[in-house]
Amino acid sequence: MKDVIGSAVDGGTHQSIARLDLLLSALSTSPNDGLKLADVCRVTGLNKATAHRLLSGLVAYRLADQDEATGRYFVGLKIVGWARAAENRHGLVRLFQPALHRLAQRFGDVVYMSVRVGDEAVCVARIEGPFPIKSLALNVGDRRPLGIGAINLAMLAALPDAEVDRIMADGRPARRGYGISDDVLRPMIVATRQLGYAVVDGLVVAGICTVGVPILRKDGTPVAGISISAIRDRMEPSRRQTVAQAIADEIAEISTASGL
Repeated sequence: MKDVIGSAVDGGTHQSIARLDLLLSALSTSPNDGLKLADVCRVTGLNKATAHRLLSGLVAYRLADQDEATGRYFVGLKIVGWARAAENRHGLVRLFQPALHRLAQRFGDVVYMSVRVGDEAVCVARIEGPFPIKSLALNVGDRRPLGIGAINLAMLAALPDAEVDRIMADGRPARRGYGISDDVLRPMIVATRQLGYAVVDGLVVAGICTVGVPILRKDGTPVAGISISAIRDRMEPSRRQTVAQAIADEIAEISTASGL
């Protein structure tokens, strides 16, 4: 991240692209309330004139929106359309959509699917079950570093040790915002490998327990994952096992039928 920010602010081979990425990433951190120009400058490190000029260009091309009343900037609706196209990367969302609905109906809780993008994962689907108390910790489009959340932890634990070490080192600054240090994450990776699925109990969102299982390619590389999230009272250890097995069964059946 340091190199990207450096090229975006101070120059570099892909300065223009880096700056647009920096701005859109900043706007995505506040999807509901948006950001004032001063907030954008603070988050990105860009000066006011540069940030305003680039934001004006993004607004002109509908990659960003500006609320006329408040002056706040938001990710543009055009991006939403692109996101819909990107969420079907490898056809995974379309492939697993029926399974996500089955799991939501069977257990009554919230089912998520995220797809790996480099050292992060993006939530591409959220299906709410009928249980009245919802644990809506993620919105479609939200990004988190690998290791943060049950799906991301399950995918990280499925990687070779050398890659885990690299991702943990590179992702250390991003994980600080979640209060998850290496000393906390390492035992979670070990536990996930022992269980065959990830459990995150109250660590990311207080009172919420989530069980996640990775979706692997034939070569064992994690490309996505599915999780079920519920209030802690509904996720006692025996139910966690049942939930994890149900997710794993759905993944296995679809992977076999599709040749994933």
